[in-house]
Amino acid sequence: MVKKLFALASVTALAGIVSAVGAAGCSETVVEDSPTDAGSPDTGAKKDAAPPDEEPEPDPTCLTKDPVDMSGEPYKTALKSPGACTSDEQTTLTAYFKAKVDANEDVKVSEWSKEVSDDCAKCIFSDGTGDTWGPIITKDDKIDTVNQGGCYEIATGKESCGRAFQQYTACRIDACLVDCKTQEEFTACIQDQDAIYQGPCSATITAVQKECGNNLQGALTACKNTAWTFDAPIKSQCVTGGGQADAGDGG
Repeated sequence: MVKKLFALASVTALAGIVSAVGAAGCSETVVEDSPTDAGSPDTGAKKDAAPPDEEPEPDPTCLTKDPVDMSGEPYKTALKSPGACTSDEQTTLTAYFKAKVDANEDVKVSEWSKEVSDDCAKCIFSDGTGDTWGPIITKDDKIDTVNQGGCYEIATGKESCGRAFQQYTACRIDACLVDCKTQEEFTACIQDQDAIYQGPCSATITAVQKECGNNLQGALTACKNTAWTFDAPIKSQCVTGGGQADAGDGG
């Protein structure tokens, strides 16, 4: 499904979280507003109030109103295979994916994986049935999900952190896929960041805070993506092997 692929792979479609270190040294997670969102606190823009004799327009979002239960969302230990891919191979993979997306063509994993060596492809692509997960989980020759949690697991040294972050990224998609019927509805829903994370996905934010703890700040830096959500996972799992983030002080 194209709309799911875009949400999975596009950094611009992914709402970020910022770990702010408090005075006591503990991490606090907040939602980062997109600079393109109209009416965000950063811009100071406000919607005009409805005239007294008119009812406010109903909220058009198709975001589910019920909490999304992520407890059953699958996750497996991150595969770590440093040196399986070169930086040049990662660049080649990214260029191939971008060209396909720009041309509005399907991205078939069987063709995409041929752009790199066998060892590199084996590290990156996984069908999810093994004991470990690579950066990209596939199904029916397509991307099924991007294992962003793997990078966070490697960066913090905690599988529970990787699992929590993976559930956090999956929740926003599920929260919009339930009731959104068109691409336009889905796109508007995904961009409604405050509503997603203060509503149906609030529990996933709490879980990331709890499981990643003081390591979250370093992991956010280590796992920051550039153009696509698989950038950091590929680098962490298959190119450099990643490294643990500094836990810092405090509780």
